[in-house]
Amino acid sequence: MTAERPWLTALRAASAALQGVLGALLEAERRLAPPATPLERLQQIRSDPAWAWLQPLYGLIADVDHALAYAHDLPESESAAIGAHARELLSGGGGSAERDFLAHYRPLLQTDPVLAMAHAAALRALQALPPEPENQAERLHARHQWNERRRFLRMGPRRQGAS
Repeated sequence: MTAERPWLTALRAASAALQGVLGALLEAERRLAPPATPLERLQQIRSDPAWAWLQPLYGLIADVDHALAYAHDLPESESAAIGAHARELLSGGGGSAERDFLAHYRPLLQTDPVLAMAHAAALRALQALPPEPENQAERLHARHQWNERRRFLRMGPRRQGAS
């Protein structure tokens, strides 16, 4: 599958690099946050509004991994859209959820060398993905297709057949 679709290999590497960013973020936050057991921390990340800023990153990672696992027809154009979305998340240019993420992410990025290295590795991995089309209509269409795929995959197998 990846020999004829090299962007899938690059997308797997990009997902792993984004997971590295998430791991470095969690470790940096662990050092700053009050002590908690791993289970307590997981519950905080999932449900505490103070940790909601992480949702865009872990949601993106989950969506990419889910797409790689179940969407065997992921086109190059969607891979390019994923790369653009991830770069916007890490570097700025997204919506309000991304701005909340950046408001927490940037100060940690400036003070934590492990996070800075993970960030650089993620940007390198994302650069290996195909570029988005220069044509704005094609670019918007690919982003729309990726968002629809994400929505469809999140529905799960039971709800996909329901109308």
